[in-house]
Amino acid sequence: MISSTRRLIGLVLVVAAAAAAVCSAFLGWYGGRDGTHIRVQDLFDQISPQTADSLGSVLIPLAVSAVLVLAGIVVWWRWLWALAGLVAIATVVLWATRQAQTVSGLHAAAMGNGPLMAAYAGGVMILASAIATARGKKVHPAPDRLSPEWTPAAGTQVGQTEGSSEPRIDENA
Repeated sequence: MISSTRRLIGLVLVVAAAAAAVCSAFLGWYGGRDGTHIRVQDLFDQISPQTADSLGSVLIPLAVSAVLVLAGIVVWWRWLWALAGLVAIATVVLWATRQAQTVSGLHAAAMGNGPLMAAYAGGVMILASAIATARGKKVHPAPDRLSPEWTPAAGTQVGQTEGSSEPRIDENA
């Protein structure tokens, strides 16, 4: 009962966190600039004032994070949830590092809610992967087998009274 409750809580948390990570790209990230206007190349190069379309923006790594969550739910690999959280957090860390290297720098007054929401969503994904328990594996009982050294004597069958059931002695030894 407790494990199914933990699985359900972890599932709800990770789905909500994946949705929050994707939504964070549509919020303001820095200086009134949305995450959908920040090029994904800016995470690896110097941040530029050029705007990007949605398919080339910070939305891409955050959407990849959500896809990893969905794949992890389908196959119930919780490590995919944790990997998705790391992708979301790495996106924010790379962006913050590159933003801090610009002339204007990184100032808390100009920072929007987008990066905070993405970072928190990544942390919740990692937390959800730790909370949820693994699915129980079906255990198939092994068939009843007798040891090869011991076979019942013919007289020990049900209804027969003669004979004994002693371990077999190898005649060649």
